Formats: sequence, C-alpha cells, structure tokens
Amino acid sequence: MSFMHLDTLGLQPFRPSIASHAEFGASLTMVVMEIGPGQEDTGHQHPFDQCGMVLSGSIEMFVGDERRLLHAHDGYFLPAGVIHGWKTFTDAAKLLDVTPARPKA
Repeated sequence: MSFMHLDTLGLQPFRPSIASHAEFGASLTMVVMEIGPGQEDTGHQHPFDQCGMVLSGSIEMFVGDERRLLHAHDGYFLPAGVIHGWKTFTDAAKLLDVTPARPKA
C-alpha cells in the first residue's frame, strides 16, 4: 500500500490491548499502533534505531535515564542498544513507529 488515511486504516489486534497496522518495505517497517489505557512496557532494547510520533492521546516514554510524557504531535528517537519503555494512563495512545526492516524468521 503506497497511501493510507489514519481514519480508515483498520487496525488489527496485535497483542493484548494493542492494535496495529504495519507496512513492510525493503528497508523500513512503518507501524501505526494504538495502545490501550493502563498498559506498560517496563523496558527492553534491540540492536536497531526506532523512531516515531504520537498521533493522539498521551504516553509516558523513557529512553535510558530520560523520561517524558508525550502528547499528540510529539516525536521520539530510540537509539539502538538503549533500554526504553512506555506507559499509558487513562486514555489510549496512537503512535506512528518506524524501524529498519528485519529479516523474517
């Protein structure tokens, strides 16, 4: 798919309380995801950079020792190898997330 509109994207269940739509290219993966309220990733890391923007709602993210509450139109960059995670509160958060394409297992 070359073009899409956020309102008609049709997110599908991905994990409990997370719905997403992913587009896989030769060098990039782009994911729109909606994380339900009251969810948390206490931290993980991976060997690739990751970046994105909050499309709606709010989400607290941490990258290493830095922690921020992000709202719609705020962006983030997660360097390879740095522990990072997130937490939602009373509302869902919708994100646009971009990573390098990874070989399929």
